[in-house]
Amino acid sequence: MKFHEKLKAYRDEQLDISQDEAAKLLKVSNATLSRYESSKRLPSLEMVFAIRKAYQLTDEQFLDLLTDDSSKRKSTESFVEQAHESQGRYYGQFSPLLEELLPLDDFRSLLLQLRDLSKEEQEKLLRNLLKSIT
Repeated sequence: MKFHEKLKAYRDEQLDISQDEAAKLLKVSNATLSRYESSKRLPSLEMVFAIRKAYQLTDEQFLDLLTDDSSKRKSTESFVEQAHESQGRYYGQFSPLLEELLPLDDFRSLLLQLRDLSKEEQEKLLRNLLKSIT
């Protein structure tokens, strides 16, 4: 759904008020609100915040009103795809090094010991290791 569709649906379904009543709440003419709800006119930023206040929208409802569902889906899919690509590049950089290190008994032993430590102990040990390398 687009902004104008959500605006009308919220007024009709959630608030259950007429367009005239909503226009009075927003201190605009009925014709102006009708243009917002039919996408013939975009509200100013100030009006968008006035709508939020008058309609008493929660943060989640307000964000949902402002975001186009189809673009949300596309951006989420794009984000997931980029994350997978990035993860693949990241692992690709380290896999040759790991292939060399994993056969070493000392390295495998270190990994097993690290696994048994708390997260704080792991981070401290790794910080110290990085300091000693650099």
